[in-house]
Amino acid sequence: MPHPPRKPSPPRMRRILQLLAGLLVLVPLSLGAQEPATSPAPSGHGSYLGVHAKQDKAQTADHSKFKILQGPFKDGDGSAVTRACLSCHTKAAQQVMATQHWQWRVPENGLEGYGKATHLVNNFCISTIGGNTASCARCHAGYGYKDKTFDFSNPENVDCLVCHDTTGDYEKVDAGMPNPAVPLADVAQKVGRPNLKNCGVCHFFGGGADATKHGDLDDTILTAPRAEDVHMSQQGAGMYCVDCHASNSHQVGGPDYVIPADKREQPKYPGEEVSRMACSACHTEAPHKSYILNRHYQKVACQTCHIPAFARGTLGSNLWWDWSTSGRLKDGKPYKEEDANGFEIYNSMHGEMTWGRNVVPNYVWYNGNMKFTRLTDTITPPKTANDSYVLNPVEGSYADPNAKIWPFKFHEGKQPYDPVLNKLIAPYTAGPAGSGAFWGDWKWEPAIKMGMATAGLPYSGKYDFVRTTMLWPITHMVAPKEQALTCTECHSKKGRLANVPGFYLIGRDRGKGVDFIGFAVIILTILGVGIHGVIRYLHGRH
Repeated sequence: MPHPPRKPSPPRMRRILQLLAGLLVLVPLSLGAQEPATSPAPSGHGSYLGVHAKQDKAQTADHSKFKILQGPFKDGDGSAVTRACLSCHTKAAQQVMATQHWQWRVPENGLEGYGKATHLVNNFCISTIGGNTASCARCHAGYGYKDKTFDFSNPENVDCLVCHDTTGDYEKVDAGMPNPAVPLADVAQKVGRPNLKNCGVCHFFGGGADATKHGDLDDTILTAPRAEDVHMSQQGAGMYCVDCHASNSHQVGGPDYVIPADKREQPKYPGEEVSRMACSACHTEAPHKSYILNRHYQKVACQTCHIPAFARGTLGSNLWWDWSTSGRLKDGKPYKEEDANGFEIYNSMHGEMTWGRNVVPNYVWYNGNMKFTRLTDTITPPKTANDSYVLNPVEGSYADPNAKIWPFKFHEGKQPYDPVLNKLIAPYTAGPAGSGAFWGDWKWEPAIKMGMATAGLPYSGKYDFVRTTMLWPITHMVAPKEQALTCTECHSKKGRLANVPGFYLIGRDRGKGVDFIGFAVIILTILGVGIHGVIRYLHGRH
């Protein structure tokens, strides 16, 4: 039986063009596929709400049944509650006293001077050790921390309630003492696992007020819609901080000043609580269906694409804090001014300020390590008014195998320094009139002199103000996947990564050699088509 006539094969060039056309169709499809792969952790809306309910139900003790917790406790006597707690939880205080939440310092590897209770300095409230300890200790996990005389070895000074209150009624005042109005017995009988508010009562209010320090943490998260934070929103996964920052013997997982966060995904021994510091601990290292997107994970942090902006709630985050303008008075009294959005743009206590909502982050190479400036360090003041001294430069580069492109909040400001010694200053700010404190007497000279004397540091007697910058990594307020960055937001000449150095980025960068080859190919193609057309034309006439 004769075979039917075969169709002629397309010319080789046509086959190549068909192949290229097919690739052009497949690549956008692969780029667009962003559905997450299977996850080892609970997933879906409200997934952790059920987990928390099961954990609460699994508790083996009803603290309201314990007579020792029924009090009565003297108003403001937090230590009495701690003694009651330790009658059962006999090792808890010793565990807490070994943590940074208690010590406010990081003495690992013989390194000293890192932590709130040390010479560490920032460009928000500057420092605690210049006489401001009592005010700052509202966020210390203890009672009575007002100055250097505090006994860090006394277990009765440990505050159990600040992390385990479930009523929402607990409040601390100066020196970390309980507000006398707090019903201690009622709170003590209703303790439980730490929730968002327990952590947020301090971490949401870093820098002295809600949303001030961290661009991605504020108390709007407590009632946030899923669009603001897919993890912590109760409409989203309903997670608590401790679901990622897992604790072991009261040591809460996370980075410290000298050691990056432990991003292990496997326990060292069976049953070890491993903090989920890496997104991949839940989402794996290949969460997308697209091979190209998964390859980005090698050099791009998940947060870079999935947190398109910080301060995405109703509150603005502080971007500029100018201490050099503070101290202005009206009719002899401090005052403040707000803009049309209700943001505080001037306060006699702090100076001029700038705030922002839905702020696009800055992007830098980051391997998890930072360097920090201390009051004992000699600084190099910037040479021009627009330059800035970076208080905590991050480490990393394209060549660093552990570095990725990370989003950061850049916080800028002006703060006092000693122009003779070239060292930053710890002023005494929080005190009443007549004490020499800046917020009491509104004079820098005595406030600085007293602050440096209290800190036990030298002071030349001269002061000025220096512009500084701090970098704060953005890792919370993860947006829904539909709001993740598109390719062109980075792969363009004026895209988000325009200032990230060290590598060639398609769509952003140009090279003379590449441009020459490209233009040459285009010109040769046009010439080839033209010559081919002329030959066909001449051949057609014959």
